[in-house]
Amino acid sequence: MMRRGASILAAVAVAAGGLAVGAGTANATGSSGPGSSAPPCAPEGAQLACDDGQFYEVEKAGNIRLAYHGPDEAVLGQEIAFTSEFEAGDSDYQDVQPEVAIASVTHHAPRGFEFTGATVTAAKYELYPATSVFTPLEATVVVDPVTGDVTVTAPAGGWAAPKTETNNGILTGTVVVKLAYKATELVSDGTSGVTFTGTDVPASEGWMAAGTTKVVPVDLGGFGSLS
Repeated sequence: MMRRGASILAAVAVAAGGLAVGAGTANATGSSGPGSSAPPCAPEGAQLACDDGQFYEVEKAGNIRLAYHGPDEAVLGQEIAFTSEFEAGDSDYQDVQPEVAIASVTHHAPRGFEFTGATVTAAKYELYPATSVFTPLEATVVVDPVTGDVTVTAPAGGWAAPKTETNNGILTGTVVVKLAYKATELVSDGTSGVTFTGTDVPASEGWMAAGTTKVVPVDLGGFGSLS
């Protein structure tokens, strides 16, 4: 994942391939998932015009910051990924990184998507010329047979975000939970959502972050429409 914030963006070195290849997860179900986990353009502060074909939502619960993103659109039969990224404290340099851990993540996919696999990865960022480190994390995955919701659970103690000490302060790493799905039917406005549990995270009555993804037909020269 590339860091948000211009000062950090230029300084962080990402390992070749990094999360783009979807590092594997012990005990996870299915494949590693497609695409890159580099975050989409994310307007922060001033609401800048920003559209790269992905929805992007940021929420904070306790001292854990969640960034949730996924595609605005998928083609029927395509495999895509919905990604939840967790940081401890602030995404910029901080004097002390909170001692927090993520215990579980539950994801609700839009109608028309079939779950195919999950990965959980810890990203520890290093300043150039050092290379950032991406470590697969153990997890168990359960799919609710009624709702289809996917819950990914950490081992005892949870997943803690790595940290990097620098001359400017502590730079939080990221725990990346990537869930892969295949688009199986046409959908005009499918809504997804995510919630999580962790250190000092209040109970949630609904989804902490959400997004909308539509499924369109394969382009056959402009013919076809959503049913």
